Amino acid sequence: MPGKNQSAIPKNASPLVRRLGRSVLLTSEEVDYLETMQVNQAEVAKGDVFIHDGEPLRVTLLVRRGWVIRYRITPAGRRLIIGVSLPGDFIGLHVNFSHSSIYSAAALTNSSLALIEPVRILEIHRRFPVLASGLDWMTMRHANILAEHKVSLGARTAAQRILHFLLELWIRLEQVDLASDYGFDLELTQEQIGDCMGLSTVHVNRSISRLSRERLLKIDKGFVSFPEVSRSVSFADFDERFLMEFSTKSGTGRSRKQLP
Repeated sequence: MPGKNQSAIPKNASPLVRRLGRSVLLTSEEVDYLETMQVNQAEVAKGDVFIHDGEPLRVTLLVRRGWVIRYRITPAGRRLIIGVSLPGDFIGLHVNFSHSSIYSAAALTNSSLALIEPVRILEIHRRFPVLASGLDWMTMRHANILAEHKVSLGARTAAQRILHFLLELWIRLEQVDLASDYGFDLELTQEQIGDCMGLSTVHVNRSISRLSRERLLKIDKGFVSFPEVSRSVSFADFDERFLMEFSTKSGTGRSRKQLP
């Protein structure tokens, strides 16, 4: 028998449930399944590498707490960060488990990960079609983020890239209740921002200084805010649609925070 519709997500719900619960009316059975599939957990200390490029990836990982990076090391020894995973984000959601990982992953902060067996993901597709659609949309959203990063690398200035990236993080964190209406706590160093955006640390520092002078960005003791949000959005060429949340109703997929 289907579970009773949830009118509200429990306050102690995991980030994954909070994210999906914004977009669709989850049943109690769906909430219970999403939570119980996360029972196998691992704690990862700041700086620890938990996925190595070329090694087998046997389970899907879900970030429950903390910030995680996925990256590649070039033959010349340079690290390129290909993605920042936040609470509620999957790593290897639709991975081909017969092959090895094509990236490494490390914890930026002390983090908690859920280790999910592939059969649990397949079971979602069999039993909960709406949830399955939500998970598939998360994969497409991940592709949208990568596409926007590619646009930044090819068509935006250094200052635009950085500002666009920080606006993106603000919305993503707010969607799992980890940011305020004013901003968020940044867990990336300037060097790591450079590794995400294809910039040197010196270039990042100069760009952030410029953005601060022009009141497009403020970073105070690690807290990022945007003094004039509408100007920041315009300068960064930021279109929030690439971060829209999943919805089963036509035309209602929007990011929760609707920027000016």
